[in-house]
Amino acid sequence: MSKIKQWAAAQPTILIDCAMSYGLEQRNIQLNNKLWTASALDSHPDIVKQIHKDYLNAGSNLTVTDTYQGSVPGFVDAGYTEEQAVALIKKSVELARAAQAEVNVPQTTWVAGAIGPYGAFLADGSEYVGNYGISEAALITFHEKRLATLVDAGVDILAFETIPDITELKAIKHLLSKYPNVDAFISCSIRDEHHISDGTDLLAVQELLETIPNVIAYGFNCNHPEFTVPGLKYLTEHQTNHDQSFIVFPNSGAHYDPKTKEWSQATAFSFGKAAKEWQAANAKWIGGCCEVSVQDEVDMRDALFPKTSNV
Repeated sequence: MSKIKQWAAAQPTILIDCAMSYGLEQRNIQLNNKLWTASALDSHPDIVKQIHKDYLNAGSNLTVTDTYQGSVPGFVDAGYTEEQAVALIKKSVELARAAQAEVNVPQTTWVAGAIGPYGAFLADGSEYVGNYGISEAALITFHEKRLATLVDAGVDILAFETIPDITELKAIKHLLSKYPNVDAFISCSIRDEHHISDGTDLLAVQELLETIPNVIAYGFNCNHPEFTVPGLKYLTEHQTNHDQSFIVFPNSGAHYDPKTKEWSQATAFSFGKAAKEWQAANAKWIGGCCEVSVQDEVDMRDALFPKTSNV
């Protein structure tokens, strides 16, 4: 059993970090490009590292590399060579590790390698739609170089995020079969409490993911917060593989405009209060996604780990 899997099994709750995008936006970094936050790996690496540090200092057990939209095809499409793309993906791990080394925090911390969906590469909001119309084989080819690079760079766990499409999940299953000793979590985008974004029932997704031995957690992210508790209840009622746990990291309830690549203003929302509700609904890995701040992370930490440090 890997170190992170053994550690995670002993934790009642795990706090994961929130949005890299929000930290960059707050510093007036322009993200209106096809690489989105991954563009900052080249233009503002010190700020990327600082955002990792901010979330770790706020209590996060897990910090996620700035590679959600940083696939090898994505970097190449933006004008980089494949060698430069691989170097930037490795750099994302180095920045997260450097942040981890530079903070003095009481909780155990880990680095996750972010792998966003094919829809993020399209940069047109397709991560909230799915139904790409391309084959499983093409999706395997799209993902394999970034995955291999993150593994080679030594991440503790792979983080497949905002996956909207059942065919893409099958491609991920195939890829993970090549890395049986590498743990992962898989988180889908959902259209409501019972379906991922392409319309596939969450129970069909659950049935597939429960057959992947190195997936230690699965769930959904970047969804409207109101779907979180009913979605968790739906999965809990039908869970059969209890070696796996549930992960949720909703967005702030804001709306994403794929043309401007910007989020609307979020409504007032208490992530501390909500995190307790998600915990009670059987979520183990908890965090926030787009437009969720460091202060929201602190609020979740204080709610989930009152008067204690998260182990």
